[in-house]
Order: sequence, then structure tokens, then C-alpha cells
Amino acid sequence: MSSWHNNSGKPLASDSWLEAHHRAKLPERRAFAEKIATHKPQRIVDLGCGIGLWLELCAQTVDPACELVGIDVDPDCLSKAEKRLQPFSNKMQFIPLDLEGNGAELPEADIYLAFNIFPYIPDLPALLRTLRSKIRAGGYLIVRQYDGALLRVGPMQSRDRQIIDTSLMTALAGSAQFKHYDLDRVFEALTQSAFEHQDIDFETFKRLSPYDSQFKDYF
Repeated sequence: MSSWHNNSGKPLASDSWLEAHHRAKLPERRAFAEKIATHKPQRIVDLGCGIGLWLELCAQTVDPACELVGIDVDPDCLSKAEKRLQPFSNKMQFIPLDLEGNGAELPEADIYLAFNIFPYIPDLPALLRTLRSKIRAGGYLIVRQYDGALLRVGPMQSRDRQIIDTSLMTALAGSAQFKHYDLDRVFEALTQSAFEHQDIDFETFKRLSPYDSQFKDYF
């Protein structure tokens, strides 16, 4: 578990941590990928694709004719994503790109995925304007954003829960590596953007003990 510590300064850059997180929530994530597939996209772009975990799920669920595009600032992550996607026949691109100030280089697509990436974009309204111009007619920007403040493990004493919540927030508030709590700014930018249809939903992830091995590793 100590190997999960991120020394690079990049958000959640530990491959093993991402893998554990992904495996623990795989049923919910696969169901979400299946919802994406119902829109029958011809091209999906994953912003901040990392090592390709979501692209792999998309490849398993969308039509093989759908092109998959992974974009990330880290070329090493893109290499791992490309290797992960090798078993699939979809046309693919893996583009090393810093999203800040380089939106003109983004490709057109039917669906853009932005999963836990927007809090790390300083000028989010500018990026949203660019994405609006890149998404084809009838297409979608799909945003998923983790809210760790809703973490609940129990049963436990209220005082212990409060200590854990306070310690977690104190540890993360000044971190340059983890900014997922920046939800209000993201929500405001999305609601004020030019996207015509906004469907907001809240998904609860729940596991009850005894835990299986996939969740235990993450927990």
C-alpha cells in the first residue's frame, strides 16, 4: 500500500492505486459504460484517460466501429493505455496533450468523457467553450466527479467519524495532487456553460461486509 503514495505531483498517478479503485467499483463502472454505448457513438474521447481503464470498458461495450481516443499529459500513461487496448479492434488514437490552452488540438467527437479531471483545470469555462465546439451535433459531454466528502464507513462512533473526516480534509485541503473536492467551481462552470441539456445525477457506491477480495484491496 505504501507504493500508492504519489511522488510525481500528478494527481493520483499510482497505477496500482487506480487499478485497485477500478476493480473495487467494476460492476458500477461497467454498467455506466453500457449506458454510454446506448448512444451509439462513432468516436469517444477520454480527457485525462490515464492508463486507459475507462477506455477499456468502452471498448468492451461499444460497437467495434467506434473510434476511441485517449488524451493525457503523461506519455507514459498513454503508452500503458495503448498496451491495455491492444486486444480490441476499434480504431484508436492516444494523444499527449496538456488541456490548458491547447483546446484547438482536441478532435471532434460524439462523446467526450471528463472523469475527475475538471477540478485540475484552472480556466474551466474556456475549456468548456472549446469542448462545446468539438462535440458533434447530438453528442454529449459526460462528467463524473468523485466526492470523497460523502465517504461513510460504519457502524462507528460519531466522534470517530468526525475525527476521520476532519483529518481527511486537513490532509487534502493543501494538496496539489488531489483536488477532487473542488466541486462547487466545477458545478458552477457547468451550469453556466453553453451546453443545452444538463442531466445531473448522484451515484452512491455501497459495499457491505464481508468484503470480497477486489473491494478489500481498495478499502
